[in-house]
Amino acid sequence: MPKAPTIEQLLQNGSAEWNRLRKAGKVPTEHTGATFSQLFSANADLSGLELVGSEWERCDLSKMNFRDTDLSNAYFHGGRLQDCDFRGANLEGATFEKLKLLRCDFTGAQGLEEADFDEVDMDRVTGLDGQEAPPPPPPPVQGITAFTREQRDKVMGPGALLQPSMPSELQQAENELPPFKPQDNPGQLFFRALKHLGAPPLWVLDVSGLRPLLPSRLPPGSSLETLYREAVKTRLENKKPAADPGAVERAQRALRLGGKDSSLAAMYLREVGVVPSFRFSAAKALKDALREELAVDDLTGSVDPRTTGALLELRLPHEVVEHTHEVRRRLSATQLYSALLEAGFNPENNWEEALESADAAMELAQLATGEDRQALLEGFQVFAALPEEARLRRLAYLAEALGHLELLGRLPEGMEPAWLTGPETRECHDREMTYVQSLRAEDLPKKVPALAKAELGVPEGEVPEDSEEDLFVHLRCDVCGKEKLIVQSPGEE
Repeated sequence: MPKAPTIEQLLQNGSAEWNRLRKAGKVPTEHTGATFSQLFSANADLSGLELVGSEWERCDLSKMNFRDTDLSNAYFHGGRLQDCDFRGANLEGATFEKLKLLRCDFTGAQGLEEADFDEVDMDRVTGLDGQEAPPPPPPPVQGITAFTREQRDKVMGPGALLQPSMPSELQQAENELPPFKPQDNPGQLFFRALKHLGAPPLWVLDVSGLRPLLPSRLPPGSSLETLYREAVKTRLENKKPAADPGAVERAQRALRLGGKDSSLAAMYLREVGVVPSFRFSAAKALKDALREELAVDDLTGSVDPRTTGALLELRLPHEVVEHTHEVRRRLSATQLYSALLEAGFNPENNWEEALESADAAMELAQLATGEDRQALLEGFQVFAALPEEARLRRLAYLAEALGHLELLGRLPEGMEPAWLTGPETRECHDREMTYVQSLRAEDLPKKVPALAKAELGVPEGEVPEDSEEDLFVHLRCDVCGKEKLIVQSPGEE
């Protein structure tokens, strides 16, 4: 019998799958000694489990339910715990070390006197000193944008009149969240958030157009993805990436076969300065991959910039540029939500008041959902529930992908003929012939009369009959100079 998946594997697959199996009673409650490393999870129900001696290394957990869970001798090291519920949990001998606790609730937890909190950054944590949970936030105050309850009380509460006035610079520096800046471009939001994330993840190398902070070290490997990211890192360090002959051959083969690595192959060849031998053969795979991502019904759904970057590198705009509006719409929502979260807003905290306080925010909201505030709220709820790195990745990927699509839209018309199919007709010397131009029937006598006669038998100076709607694609072999003229009709699309 196949071995049952562990709790570590189940949580890596997503909290929704875990909660479904938990509700159906298909997972055990005893998980002593479980080890989690760099786990990103939100809304998982871990209540009542036996997690004695479990280890949580650099995990980012949001809205996790640890109610009545046995976490005795558990070890939490690094990472971030946000809005987690530890009420009634057994924390005897547990250790929390070098991490951030944000709005976590320890009310009624057992063994707190024997738990160890070492170098822990606590923000609005309740229950550790026996205090009651704070009251709910007050309703919005007309004309003033709310950030957090503490900041509102500080400015408008009864104690504000008794406090001596302070210089505005000091007030800004004292426990103040960043201002709401929806007018900042995605690159600025991304760069600021990346500095607070810690060590930059490897995927930041996929968005080199945003000039991200670079990872200090990359894991060894020979996959096209690893080699591509190494080449990007080398270039961003103002060095020249070196081409690996074996990798170049693999990349060219991936493009010829139109495989799943086509996007990585095209991007790697671009970084090392090698001209792709194949272009049209990878078009279908790349366009299908882009359509699959855009088919997901998610207001902030990501788009892989390596796919759009490959389409740009191979100059394949046909049936691609029409997706620009959808990617721009998703980026607008993601940019707005990122600015709101950076400034301390969330779906339950006066975000609509902040939205109406800035013209830039209103423009982003209009582009994202028009006048549908309910759709905007639902998108914000989904986005806010994601781990911080996942949110940041969506913002960066969408910004980079949109830049590629906008450049694709500026390519000359006919760069990719609409009906060009059949790779065997375009190959010479084991590579695709270079696309030269697309011609209409009336252009043949003026531009390629000799080639039209040799390839199609059309007398020089004459226009072929019954070809008003046909497209004539002019190709040339870079090795031997041989030229072809392929006729494509609308019915062949």
